[in-house]
Amino acid sequence: MTLPTEAQQMGIAYAPMPFGAISFLSSSYMIYHILFQEPQKRARLYHRLVLAMNIALLPLSLMYVWSTLAVPTGTPYYANAAGNVNTCTAQGFLSLMFMLTVPTYYGSLVLQAYLGIKNNFNEEKYQWIEIPVHIVAYVPPFVYGVVVAATNNFNPNGSGCWYSKAPQGCESDPGVPCERGQDISYFIYIVGLSQVFLYFIFPPSVILSMYYWMKKIQRNIAKRCSGMTILRESARNQMMQSIYRQLSLYLFSFWFTWVWGLIHSVYQVFTGDIVYNLLIFSNCIFASQGFIYMIVYFKLQQMGRPQHVEVVPQVELRPSLQREMTVSDIRKNAQRKTETSSDGFVVDINIEESYNFNIFDGTPDQESPWARFIDQESVHSDTSSGKGTPKFVRRESDVV
Repeated sequence: MTLPTEAQQMGIAYAPMPFGAISFLSSSYMIYHILFQEPQKRARLYHRLVLAMNIALLPLSLMYVWSTLAVPTGTPYYANAAGNVNTCTAQGFLSLMFMLTVPTYYGSLVLQAYLGIKNNFNEEKYQWIEIPVHIVAYVPPFVYGVVVAATNNFNPNGSGCWYSKAPQGCESDPGVPCERGQDISYFIYIVGLSQVFLYFIFPPSVILSMYYWMKKIQRNIAKRCSGMTILRESARNQMMQSIYRQLSLYLFSFWFTWVWGLIHSVYQVFTGDIVYNLLIFSNCIFASQGFIYMIVYFKLQQMGRPQHVEVVPQVELRPSLQREMTVSDIRKNAQRKTETSSDGFVVDINIEESYNFNIFDGTPDQESPWARFIDQESVHSDTSSGKGTPKFVRRESDVV
C-alpha cells in the first residue's frame, strides 16, 4: 500500500475541517429556519423530514471537524492525531450511524413526493410513512454501529476512524499481525450494500415509478379529452419539465456528495491501494453535505414557487372553421379583451396566479393545476358535463 506524503497527511487532517464547519452551520440555519423563521412549515411532512435530516447532519458534520483529532496519539501517518481508542471508537460509531441516517431521510423525500402527487398532496392519506422513516433511519444504523464497535473494528482508516482492523493494512499483509478487529467482512459488505441501496437503488426506483405513473395519466387524459390539443400538450409538457428539473436537481445533489467516495472505495477494494488526493477531495465534498442540501432546499422552493398563468376557460369556434386553436392564437388574443377575432375565435383570457409546483411540497387543493393534471375523474367530469374543453394552465413568468 502506498504511504501518504507529509502534504497528503496534512490534507487528510485539515482539508475537511472547514467544509464540515460550513455544513454544520448550514444545517443549524436550516433547523432555525424551519423551527422559528417559518414555523408553519412544520405542519407539512416534507419540511419535517428535512428538519430531521438536518438534525442528523449536525453530528455527521462534526465528525469531519473532529477529523484526525480522534485518532489515537502516535498513530503513524496521521497528522494531528491526539485521541485514544475510545475517541476513535466514538467517531467511527457516529460517522457510520449518521452516514446511513442522512441518506435515509434524503431518500424518503422523493417517496413522500411520489405519494403526495398521487394523492394531490392530501397528507392524511400518506403521512403514515413518517414514523417508519424515522425507525429505518435510526434503528438499523444503530445496530450496525453497535456490532462494529463490539468487535473492535473502529480504527484509524481514511480521514479519521472508520471500520477497519488495526494497524491499518494488517488484513492484507500476512507479515503484520492485527492487534484490533475481529473478522466481520460479510457484515461490512451488508453495510456497504445498504449505502449503495440508499443512494443508487431506492431513489431512482421511486422516480421511475413516478415517471411511468404520470405518463400513464397523460395517456388517459389524451384519450378522454378532445380539442385544443396543442395547448393541452403544451401545458402538460411544461408541468413534466418542471418535474424533471426538480428531480434532476434532487438526484444530482444526492449523488454528487457520495459518488467520489464510492469511486475511491471501489478502487481500494480492487487494488488494495489508496489514492490520497481523491480521498481528500471526496472527504471535502462529503463533509459539505449540509451546505449542498441547504442550497437544494431553497432552490427547489424557488423552482416551485407560484406562477402567473393564462387560464383559458372557454373557446368557441365559428361553425365555418374546423381547425384547433394554436398557441400563437392564444398569445395573440391574450393581448386584447374578450372579443370575436377576425380568425373566428371567441376567447376569454384571464390572468391568475397558479398554485405551488413544488413536487416535494405541493398545495393540497382540489382546484390546483396538479389536480387538473393528474386527477382523471376531474378531467372526465369536465369533458362529459357539456362545458366543452376542460381548463388547462400555461405558466408564463415567475411572480416578482
